[in-house]
Amino acid sequence: MTQHTADVSRPSDLRQALSVDSDRVLSISEVSELLSITAHTARYYERAGLLHVARSQSGHRVYDSATVERLDFLVRMRTSGMGISQLKRYVELVRAGEATTPQRLQIMAAQREHILTQIHDLNLALTTTDYKIAKYAGTTASEGATS
Repeated sequence: MTQHTADVSRPSDLRQALSVDSDRVLSISEVSELLSITAHTARYYERAGLLHVARSQSGHRVYDSATVERLDFLVRMRTSGMGISQLKRYVELVRAGEATTPQRLQIMAAQREHILTQIHDLNLALTTTDYKIAKYAGTTASEGATS
């Protein structure tokens, strides 16, 4: 397993939003803007049972800082390729308590390796793309087209 030594701090905009008064709650539109997701996506995670969102007296969703943190985690893991079934398993383990920490660590370590593989593959794709751009920028239309 690869040793994890990266900075584990939250992005500054999320950190700032989550550092406001702990009594403050956000609307679905505020959370969507903060996390750069659609309201539909936020509602999907709730319907999937991955997130519990409180309701205001008028019935509107209200997101406290813990719920925003959980949603941020879910969005980032989905972005990195973790499947919904794996996210559901992870959330079940979280809900089961501290005794499941070793299993959660295993899931996160495997996901980290998956992300590192994706980064490697994307770097190769970027190198290939840069090569083609440089090649095409150096050719004229009369030189013909090859891959």
